[in-house]
Amino acid sequence: MKSYLESLKEKRLQRKGQKFLTTGRIEKAYEIFQKILLINNSPSNIYNLALSLMALTKYSEAEEYFKKIYQDYPGNELNTLALAECMIMQKKWNEAIKFYEKVVTINPLSEAYKRYLKISKDVIAREKYVKSRELFNAATIKLQQKNDEQALKILLKAEEFFPGNPNILNNIGTIYLILKDYKKAYNYFIKAVSQDPTNQKFQKNLLIAKRKIK
Repeated sequence: MKSYLESLKEKRLQRKGQKFLTTGRIEKAYEIFQKILLINNSPSNIYNLALSLMALTKYSEAEEYFKKIYQDYPGNELNTLALAECMIMQKKWNEAIKFYEKVVTINPLSEAYKRYLKISKDVIAREKYVKSRELFNAATIKLQQKNDEQALKILLKAEEFFPGNPNILNNIGTIYLILKDYKKAYNYFIKAVSQDPTNQKFQKNLLIAKRKIK
């Protein structure tokens, strides 16, 4: 059983790790989540470690952790979705289909999940999806290096492979916002919100761009 001090340390490290993960400092996030597991190897901590491995494109290692959670919690929506993504990025098509089918049964109302399942079954679409994700990861590195224009070029190429990816659309909009091309930023945020209407981050970015245009 954890002591009070260990619980405080775990919570502090969790906040720190999440901050690193959301700000793109993935290596730091990975180091933090490794430390957390020494305190408490709970499913949520394992999941965060696996997410950091995914962000580092270490898919086979991430797969092991996601599957560990899946064995005990096959009905966990986020973990099953991450596992499906992990499979498709490794081009393990049959397993990707299996886990996308599973996540659709968990949340049958999600049109996005149905779309990803359809992509995983299409021999051409899934290859394009993987390529778009690889380009997205490359653009993320450029953004971390503050090379916004190069990141934009890569993301525009990624959009060609997967036009409906809301994260790609949002990131393109964000770069246009940085470059002060507010009209283009607004148009891309509109597209991102249309693909993921409940995403508060996309909605906030759309509002920012709208105010800049005025």
